[in-house]
Amino acid sequence: MILVGSNFFDSFTHAQTKVVSLNNPNTNNVNSSNYNLSDPFYTENTKSTNIRVMDIDVIPTVEVTYNGNSTIDGSPTQTIGTIVDKMNTDGTISSKGQAIILTVSGQVITYRSESIGTYNPDGSFSDSGVMVFHLPFKMNSANSTGLSSNSTDTLSTQFDNLLGIYKKTVDSEGNGLTKVWKWR
Repeated sequence: MILVGSNFFDSFTHAQTKVVSLNNPNTNNVNSSNYNLSDPFYTENTKSTNIRVMDIDVIPTVEVTYNGNSTIDGSPTQTIGTIVDKMNTDGTISSKGQAIILTVSGQVITYRSESIGTYNPDGSFSDSGVMVFHLPFKMNSANSTGLSSNSTDTLSTQFDNLLGIYKKTVDSEGNGLTKVWKWR
């Protein structure tokens, strides 16, 4: 379970503001070396496959399942996941999710996510949040080569409790794009 308090999201939003400020030539007071995220290490191109209303009384809540193609450091993977969106009184959406990533060799990587986002007037959705990746079990080394040439031991060191920050957009048809950067 990920426990992320409002202080984390305040810090995350502050870091995002500094990243945006780095791209603004009129901002000279930010040290760019502190916030260089480089290229995303993980991307998902997903499609929402099922939407279920879980509650409408106290806090309107929706569960969304999705699947699709993904990549980790350029290696192809497949992802299936579920996310629960709770509508806040200020119009934002608090989301908690979990997913399974399957590599071409059959290795399983999982993640849990938490985010804050908004539904947009055109029916799209966007959010920013955190993911914690895990390698839930090691495959027998005789039948696994990891992502492409990595051993399961290498995957374990790469993904055991790896923290990523992400930005996701989902269009009104349920097509999503998620980009994840390692947070170090």
